[in-house]
Amino acid sequence: MAKRPDISVILVTNDGVVRADFGKKSDLVFHVRDLVDVESSFTDAVNHVVKGKPPLAYKTIVASTEVWSQIVLLPRMSIGGIDSTELEEALKFEAETLSGIEIDEIVVASSAVGRQEDFEQYWVSAIRKTDLDAVNLMLESQGCRDIVVANPAGLSGGSRTGEADRSLEVWDGLGYLLGQDSNRLIKVRQFPNSAAETKGNTPAIKRFLGTNLEEVDTDQFSTVEDLAQETDFEQWALRVANNFATRLDQITAPLIRLTKGTTGTPIRHLASVAIAAAVLGFCFWHWSYVNASNQALLAEIATLKQPAEKKKLYDSQLISVLEQQSEIQQLDYSLGDDLIRVQFFLDNQSNRVAELLKLLVERRTPNLVVEKIAGTEEGIMISGISLNGEAAQAFAKGLREEVAPMGWAVNPAKQEGQQKLITGGPWTYEITLTDTGPFDSVALLRKAGTVE
Repeated sequence: MAKRPDISVILVTNDGVVRADFGKKSDLVFHVRDLVDVESSFTDAVNHVVKGKPPLAYKTIVASTEVWSQIVLLPRMSIGGIDSTELEEALKFEAETLSGIEIDEIVVASSAVGRQEDFEQYWVSAIRKTDLDAVNLMLESQGCRDIVVANPAGLSGGSRTGEADRSLEVWDGLGYLLGQDSNRLIKVRQFPNSAAETKGNTPAIKRFLGTNLEEVDTDQFSTVEDLAQETDFEQWALRVANNFATRLDQITAPLIRLTKGTTGTPIRHLASVAIAAAVLGFCFWHWSYVNASNQALLAEIATLKQPAEKKKLYDSQLISVLEQQSEIQQLDYSLGDDLIRVQFFLDNQSNRVAELLKLLVERRTPNLVVEKIAGTEEGIMISGISLNGEAAQAFAKGLREEVAPMGWAVNPAKQEGQQKLITGGPWTYEITLTDTGPFDSVALLRKAGTVE
């Protein structure tokens, strides 16, 4: 059996795929360096360097330009005091619009990279769950236990000279301007037919000593690495492998990290009125059982309450029975709580549509018109026209908190500009409301203090 390397580096771009393995002494072995068919997918490219090849390292990093990467700005006032889960959801909303990946299919990783006026800046990378799951399963089948999936920009961060430098990394026509030891993303720009490119879209890293990251002059570059050249690529891959082995926590570039047994797809919550009815039937059966048990215990307690001369004989038995009665009463209380939840959900079904219509009237604005409300396989579809690009998203976010107690989840608005105005508008929009089920909706009400 072939010996496993210490670290494997896989690079996938529009032009090709490379796999490089490193041993304990940083000895490099190229297993694959090949062109990629134009119709090949990201997962096909990874499979090309895995199938029929020696085993990958337990630690494997997959760097691909298929991983969307960009700077996202969030208003500082809107994110003050929110936790990490809420921040991730906010970044997903923004990344969905910019990357084109649907909200239900997006997995993101992020790093804070500083402030810009009234905004917090986050370097965000995103990938489809289906692609992430496929690569994860493929590498797990190879025995990989620590997997990183990321855009290649910034992975080799760290100056080789020990001095803080700045660099321009070009990956498939996108230029990533980095500063602070080549480890902090400043800006992402398109570079068609630009002096920033080495050979067309050929991956390259250019380090320069100037201070202006906005206007890069080729005369400023102190070094140029053309990753199409084997020597330059070896140096890049070696820095990536060393970072993975010794200083991964110091790399600002956002990393999607998976360990053995993890997957990009969360367990989905499935709830419906049919399930609620089944739970209700079980609860009534359980209540009957608990009630009968309680009645039997009450009869036993009455028997044990004998005249004083027999009381001492039954004291220990009475204490035991009373303890059992207390336990059953606790079960009865818990069951009553579940019955309230299910009954609330069933009762709420009859009036939540009317409440939704009332909300739509209350939340209408001069910039947004609701034209149609219809039922679909996914849930309720609300569609119409907005006069600016932000009105529909604000409308969807406002609805989310209002309809959550009714058993609905609100997806982000899908918009399409009609290009009739200078701004690109007006915009048609669609907002889908999907059922979440009885227990989530009642839990939200209980948290708000509306269910006793």
